Amino acid sequence: MNLKYQGRKTSRVNSEQRRRTILEAALRIVVRDGVRGVRHRAVAKEAEVPLSATTYYFKDITDLITDTFTLFVEMGAQSFKAYWEDSDSRLKSAIQDLHAIDDTANRQVFANRISELAVEYILLQLREHRDYLVAERAFQQECLRNENLRPIAFSHQKFFLDSLEGFFTRIGSHHAEIDAELFGSVILQVEYQGLVSGFESPHLDKYRAMLKRQIELMLGIHN
Repeated sequence: MNLKYQGRKTSRVNSEQRRRTILEAALRIVVRDGVRGVRHRAVAKEAEVPLSATTYYFKDITDLITDTFTLFVEMGAQSFKAYWEDSDSRLKSAIQDLHAIDDTANRQVFANRISELAVEYILLQLREHRDYLVAERAFQQECLRNENLRPIAFSHQKFFLDSLEGFFTRIGSHHAEIDAELFGSVILQVEYQGLVSGFESPHLDKYRAMLKRQIELMLGIHN
């Protein structure tokens, strides 16, 4: 991902650590109060650093917000990559089974396995990375007002969609890019509903059915 920070560059380890501390504090404020809660004084207090430190590294609030979003995207990409690398063996096994016998029954089993894997991923996000999802929605909303954030948002979206597109290419989709967009939209919608309504029964069964149905349609399974 080609992401660039806007604030003052640092060369010393201690300076870079302080800069990171400030950005992490700003991210906590985004989760708690939204992007509009990010102000130099509030961030300095949250980070427990002098106000002069935040203005030294970030000349204005725009740079501070932009770099906070950049850090958020980097952290999210690392987490997403790590999860799917851990799940890669299960994906390979499911894909091999799909190609071994290309019939409707086998595709149904594949759809079940992939939807369960997607549910596991979303549950992990909601239970262990809820703050990440809340910050993601806050930054998406801010992109409507702040043009500086849009290129970062596009990079964030592209990483997610490229990963899904690669998956759909592996299972033989003739419209991998479109399938990635559609399935990605369902995942984001389920995550949002999970944030608002919870992700336990009876909601869990509904969300599992949504993900499974989307995979079935992409595999040409008509029930």
